[in-house]
Amino acid sequence: MAPAQSPPSAVTVTDDGSAAADVEVRVGQELNVRLRANPTTGYTWRYQPDPPPLLRLTSRRFEPSADHTPPLPGAGGVQVFAFESTTTGAARLHFEYRRGEAGDPVRSFNLGITVLP
Repeated sequence: MAPAQSPPSAVTVTDDGSAAADVEVRVGQELNVRLRANPTTGYTWRYQPDPPPLLRLTSRRFEPSADHTPPLPGAGGVQVFAFESTTTGAARLHFEYRRGEAGDPVRSFNLGITVLP
């Protein structure tokens, strides 16, 4: 009998101010994308996957900045997108930081993803 394997650890991509990044994950592994945001301004991150869908969005949340305890009203933080990788292949996710559906984005972030077996 083979020993039970522990679930793969999550891979995290953090917004470092660049406009693009590339990452490799394995099927079944969680991918967390953390992008600086401040929803009190009316802006939020939205993403568009480039088919085929290799990832399934499992959660989306806002985490206030840890600079102040308790968080200050109107303070920024990070918007976190958690994905589960579902099948092998390569794709890109395009994120845009915008207010509502109309208008031009004020920032964008492109993530190249390769899902390995």
